[in-house]
Amino acid sequence: MTGLSFADRIKFLKDDQVMDVDFSSLTFESSGPVNDFYDEVDRRIAETGEKWFFLVNYHDLRIMLEASITFAHRGKKANIAYSLGSARYAASPDMQETIKERSKVEKFDPNLHETRDEALDYLRSLRAKHTPEQFEKLIVLDESAPARSFDERITFHADLGIMEADFSDLGFERSSDVNGFYDILEDKLAATGRRWYFLVNYRNCTIEPEAWVAFANRGKRANIDYSEGSVRFDTSRETEQSIIEDSKREEFEPNLFSNRDAAVKRILEMQNAAA
Repeated sequence: MTGLSFADRIKFLKDDQVMDVDFSSLTFESSGPVNDFYDEVDRRIAETGEKWFFLVNYHDLRIMLEASITFAHRGKKANIAYSLGSARYAASPDMQETIKERSKVEKFDPNLHETRDEALDYLRSLRAKHTPEQFEKLIVLDESAPARSFDERITFHADLGIMEADFSDLGFERSSDVNGFYDILEDKLAATGRRWYFLVNYRNCTIEPEAWVAFANRGKRANIDYSEGSVRFDTSRETEQSIIEDSKREEFEPNLFSNRDAAVKRILEMQNAAA
């Protein structure tokens, strides 16, 4: 990638409480540069100690399949953590369609605009709806805020037919913890009215013995009812061994990989084989 650095592509319009993000003319071929970009976004916002309205330039942005999952995942996390509202502009027809499809499943407003001025005017209209007191309350970051909810850990990549479940940094200590997650997951899956390929992130996830039976049973049920195939990545040694043992007993393919890129490639292979 050439031209502006990632840091130069992130600007703050303080009078409007807007973060201006410029993806124009970038091509993301893999997850690495996507993570680098969003790491810079996270760092810059954290320095401000505030939340912002997001103004996003998609002009001539290209996202290869290998990078699209990470792009959607990191974008969702940034919006949940820091955004007061988002407006996107200058997206290609294909990109607009992708965003619209995701918005239907994830239930958010795509807020697509043709020009920067239109998008910025829209954000200014959002900002104007808040009284000074309300706005000050909104922009203060609460360091004691709870971790992401189960609902926020479930992402549908509608254009790719992939449901991503993020178990990272979760600890399942008892069956009620497991059931809490899977009740939400199955409700969201049922609402889509279709089947999906499952992409599951196990980074730093711990499953205590008291929770493992429920975890295996609920996972099996979700796969039978809604999955075209499941791929798992970044498991601990203990979790990997448990999944392998279950796969031998239940006769399914464990599909265990070290990272998201390898897992996504496996799903694409599965989709091509089924076509």
